[in-house]
Amino acid sequence: MRRNNSFILLLGFVVLISSLLLSLLSGAVGIRPSTLILSLINGEKTTETNIFVYSRLPRTLASISSGFALALSGAMLQSVLGNRLAAPGIIGVNSGAGLMVVIAFVSGAVSPWTISVSAFVGALVSSLFVVVLSRKIRAGRSTLLLAGVSLNYIFGALSDVLCTLYPKETAMSGDFKVGGFSSVSMPRLLPAVLLIVLASFIAFSLSKDLEVLSLGDDEASSLGMNTKRMRLIFIVLSSILAGAAVSFSGLMGFVGLLIPNGVRWIIKGDNSYYLPISAVFGAAFVTICDTLSRLVFSPFEVPVGVILALIGGPVFLYMVIRGKR
Repeated sequence: MRRNNSFILLLGFVVLISSLLLSLLSGAVGIRPSTLILSLINGEKTTETNIFVYSRLPRTLASISSGFALALSGAMLQSVLGNRLAAPGIIGVNSGAGLMVVIAFVSGAVSPWTISVSAFVGALVSSLFVVVLSRKIRAGRSTLLLAGVSLNYIFGALSDVLCTLYPKETAMSGDFKVGGFSSVSMPRLLPAVLLIVLASFIAFSLSKDLEVLSLGDDEASSLGMNTKRMRLIFIVLSSILAGAAVSFSGLMGFVGLLIPNGVRWIIKGDNSYYLPISAVFGAAFVTICDTLSRLVFSPFEVPVGVILALIGGPVFLYMVIRGKR
């Protein structure tokens, strides 16, 4: 089984690298690799190099980082909460991060670091609220999911109120709500990527603990684990990942839901591969969807959040129907 899962992980890297190259070279203006390499070596500022450096490169890094973080966050939430329908976009984590970003816009705190920190705080508060509520009322899996959906509507409504009252300050929030990478720049991306790298490193180092925690509180406690502390650690990590991704990508849904569930379906036996395979395929999936958003309706561009919703909505409905059966 380990050998099969190693092959799946390797396949994921191949798909990721292929999607990366396709994203860098494809678009309304095609870029020829040979011309680009020569221009970069010679230090020439041609149209192709400008497009590559100021548009394609930050956009591709953003799509990879966002997909990586959201899929990894979803994988951890599903394991910690014991619910395969749990995901940052479903239980209110993304919308909580989005509300805090809108508040940052209104207050004028729009530096890359303040946006990233605000998104993280919103994501953390949302996820902790859902977990504490489920503990207090001893909610089942369906109740937990519905509580998160309710949070989505509440935070979304609060964001709309702020956008209505402060239209000038929140002018950028329209694209933010849809989700996309058209306005991403390196200065805006860097703080969030640093948070994603740090949280991912910690998450991967604790993957064995997550595997034990997913067995259930009773069994994990019998093995000597402090389940409350470990659950809090993973919730904080998933909030950092989701909040950092939301800070530059906007409210993109379904990535943290679809990819971890797909990985659960294809990997067998060794759950230690669950987190890395989810992260790699999540990065590849979002990068491919972003490239499609630029190519399918060229010369027009559809926000990648729309593409993800068109793919994720039917799949989510299928999962609900299949789970009911």
